[in-house]
Amino acid sequence: MRTDISSQLLACTQQLRLYSKHINDLPRQDALHHIIVTFFILLASQSSLANDTNQAPKPAPSFIPYKASYEATWKAGWFPITVDASRELSKLENGLWQLTFEAYSSVADLHEETQYSIESNTVKPQEYRYKTSGFLSKKRRSQTFDWEKQQVWIPNRDAWANYELTLGIQDNLSYQEQIRLDLMAGKTEFSYSVAYKNRLKNYKFKVAKYGKTKTKQGLINTVEVIQEKDNSKESTRIWFAVDYNYLLIKLKTKQKNGDSNTISLKKATLEDNVLLGF
Repeated sequence: MRTDISSQLLACTQQLRLYSKHINDLPRQDALHHIIVTFFILLASQSSLANDTNQAPKPAPSFIPYKASYEATWKAGWFPITVDASRELSKLENGLWQLTFEAYSSVADLHEETQYSIESNTVKPQEYRYKTSGFLSKKRRSQTFDWEKQQVWIPNRDAWANYELTLGIQDNLSYQEQIRLDLMAGKTEFSYSVAYKNRLKNYKFKVAKYGKTKTKQGLINTVEVIQEKDNSKESTRIWFAVDYNYLLIKLKTKQKNGDSNTISLKKATLEDNVLLGF
């Protein structure tokens, strides 16, 4: 950009000099017209150069630590279950970000956690843990992302995953953080490879619409993101609060067998800002 403007300045200056050589050969009115036109071209180029020089670089997307409470509902068969859930994003002393999601009740518990860094606006998962109990059955999964070896370690299998770890691969929770970063960057379509056990799952999302959503806070600006799936009976829809660091305020999933899950925000605190949900 700077090179183009400098070339324009040089060209305008040369043109002005050329006109000055022939100024005496032109009628006075025509000569004055040429000088005025050239002057304004030169002035516009100088203005563009000044704007280019003074324009501040666009800040990179960044996260704000938060604590949020949600209501999570599982509808499986005839027995829907609603429990309280929490989600917290914090910055650890070692510089990593940690996102946890927890849901506890008398019949079921769930704990999910990811630790990650950010490089070039890309989330790099480091550790992932998942644990359930109760009616959800006891399950434990964990992954360690070794970026030096470019491999993923699966402790419960005591083995490395059968795929190469490359920048952009996410875990089952960190991809939601990557969506937030991509939304902040103005993207409208997203595609992620998600490490799941010993294989990779490919997730595709796109922005469905921007709009306003009614909450206890009032109407807030939101963006709805949907997951593109091959099976029309399955769906995932996520709503993010645009003016609150793209915080997740609602997530709805539907499985092909008819089971569905809904997570709705009750209240969130982002530094000094409070957001009331549904």
